[in-house]
Amino acid sequence: MDGNAATAGVKTRTSQQAGVQSVEVAGKILQVLIQADGPMKLASIAAEVGMPSAKVHRYLVSLIRTGYVLKADHGSGYDLGPVSFQLGLKGFARFEPLKLAEEMLRELVELVGETAALAVWTEKGPTMIRVIEARHEYATSIAPTHHCPLTFSATGVLFVSFEDAARTDAVIERELEQNRIAGRPNAPRSRSELAEMISQTREHGLSCMNDGGGDGFGAVSAPVFDVTGKLSMALTVFGRSNRVDASPESTLARIVSRTAAKVSAAFGFME
Repeated sequence: MDGNAATAGVKTRTSQQAGVQSVEVAGKILQVLIQADGPMKLASIAAEVGMPSAKVHRYLVSLIRTGYVLKADHGSGYDLGPVSFQLGLKGFARFEPLKLAEEMLRELVELVGETAALAVWTEKGPTMIRVIEARHEYATSIAPTHHCPLTFSATGVLFVSFEDAARTDAVIERELEQNRIAGRPNAPRSRSELAEMISQTREHGLSCMNDGGGDGFGAVSAPVFDVTGKLSMALTVFGRSNRVDASPESTLARIVSRTAAKVSAAFGFME
């Protein structure tokens, strides 16, 4: 290879490796907001990315204009915007382990003959992202974006038991008050009653609920953990109370727990 060709080759490789620094900086800012539990102050973001606040502010202005970031209400800081939310949903839907989880969910429904779902934590609490309904006339039907109550659903109690308390406490207090006022059946009305449910869930490694809130349904929910050991989602099977044995010692509980463990492994979790 002559000198000119070698030089051209080096330039080509260099141009292929070159990037846009401003995009990389914006990416770092978004990563900081993704890892945060809520809105962040400008000074905190600047400290995390190691840049002056004035410079970070200019990036935030552009990210706000493009919808990736929003200014939180009451001047409490900056948070992920609607475009980031949509990007997360699209990316999550295309995430290969999630596709594998959906395949396992379908196999689970075929095996137990009841509806099953995957739920993740959102700003509205535990929210269904995948629902596979059983194919018989008594099958439970539930909306794919259903928000689960925290204190009287198997999925909700699972999140209360394994999710960060800072995320769940405010919702728990509202629900407990509503449970007391409405006289909601089979629902805890105090922290002590809920604490007993949490203790049972952690002891068995899954959440079981029969006729929670008087809904006439039984459910078993097991945790799916990510590679860091944090709760990633809940895997839940639902059915009418007279069809489902929603007890920790049941065959259904063992099957749900085993399937959730397989999904956890697909997400990189190792016990």
